[in-house]
Amino acid sequence: MDIFVGTTGRIVDHIQRGNIDFTCLKSLVLDEADVMLNMGFKPDIEKVLEKINEVKESDIQIALFSATVPTWVQDIAVEFMRPDFRVVDLA
Repeated sequence: MDIFVGTTGRIVDHIQRGNIDFTCLKSLVLDEADVMLNMGFKPDIEKVLEKINEVKESDIQIALFSATVPTWVQDIAVEFMRPDFRVVDLA
């Protein structure tokens, strides 16, 4: 199993350079999602997810982690998650 870790900006850079392959991707984890979205990284997240959708024939597991999940984060998450998306409070 390989693990690739990167900021959204760095991943977008790899996409633009054509040196990242998502065809074997099984899971995507977005950590500190509330902070990334609050700082304006939604367009980068969208670029990454669009590229994944272009090359993937089957669904992948997407996990969005956040210390807080305000309503506006939930609303944005619904755009990217499967219809059976749910918020799990681990506190």
